Amino acid sequence: MRDRLLYELARDLSSSLELDVVLRKTMDRVIALMRAVRGFIVLVDPVTGTLSVQMSSGESDPEQARHFLGSRTVIEQVVATGGAIVSTDASLDDRFKGQQSVIVQNLRSILAVPLVTKGKVIGAVYVDNPSRAAMFEEKDMSFLQAIADLAAIAIDNARQYQHSEFLRALFERYVNKQVTDYVLARSDRDTIFLPGERRLVTILNSDIADFSRLFESMRAEELVAFLNDYLKRMIEVVLAHGGNIDKFQGDGMLVVFGAPNPMSDHAEQALNAAQAMVKEIDRFNRELAAAGRPGISVGIGLDTGEVVAGHVGSERRLEFTLIGMPVNNATRLSKVRPPKILMSEATRNHLPSGVVLTMGIPLLLKGAKQPLAIYELEASVPAES
Repeated sequence: MRDRLLYELARDLSSSLELDVVLRKTMDRVIALMRAVRGFIVLVDPVTGTLSVQMSSGESDPEQARHFLGSRTVIEQVVATGGAIVSTDASLDDRFKGQQSVIVQNLRSILAVPLVTKGKVIGAVYVDNPSRAAMFEEKDMSFLQAIADLAAIAIDNARQYQHSEFLRALFERYVNKQVTDYVLARSDRDTIFLPGERRLVTILNSDIADFSRLFESMRAEELVAFLNDYLKRMIEVVLAHGGNIDKFQGDGMLVVFGAPNPMSDHAEQALNAAQAMVKEIDRFNRELAAAGRPGISVGIGLDTGEVVAGHVGSERRLEFTLIGMPVNNATRLSKVRPPKILMSEATRNHLPSGVVLTMGIPLLLKGAKQPLAIYELEASVPAES
């Protein structure tokens, strides 16, 4: 009978990697199977080593449910020794009868077992019945320990998953999600450098005009706060259009559409992102004006062509980056003054019909043998009212 119950519990616990779900399923099964009035799952913090209640049952008061209300001596001893404890009547038990928690709560039946995984105690499962003695026997201790052994594995797996998701989310703050997914999907223990891949992409580069004026007029903390506010808006626009932020260069931002994930409409999405950026900059400037602060002008350059995308660096420091003329050309176009949305003929040729552009003065870009045709978006994006 108990073997079947343990099998069902193992199956139930393996169905989720969410820590709270695992703890709740464990607690519910423990209370039902052990016929306990009250129960707690206490875990050891892996960093500080402190004990805290992670799940409880039998306490109707939410505030009390967050605190361990059983015998602290019992739980501390179980965690410290890794051994289980059963007491048929704690008030008469020489080991605990002098303890304050036992006296105050008039604790009677107590059963606690360690949560052990990979040879390490990560917490304990505790149940008690404050009003009835002799509720638990030695065979109950063995059964609860079997439950705890299954739960410890599930808790450890959930914690590992929780930690890996935290690291993934943290990583994505530094590296675009596209790159995160790309690298993780292609990496293993034997892979350090991912091979380069050629991609047809559109590069977008943005650059704040006269940034040196801002640099000189603001205190360091003001400048960083200003840039974070501005870049946060630009990042949201770029990500909404499928762009991958390759890097920040001071106030500038280099974005690729079409790598690492290929895009058939990379030029169109890049232009849409540029237009949306101009609209967001207009909104940002109106907020600055309302605060009595000067606005900004931003140049945006677009170029389309083939780049090589891949890892550069060494075993100690790697960076996913883009190599190719479109990177240089987009950067150069973003620095043309007065600032505008400028694009190369290659980008124009990849846009759908109907986009209204004005041909600008041809520019001799770095690495080119002759001036290249440059196009400007004919009308500025209208400001929102």
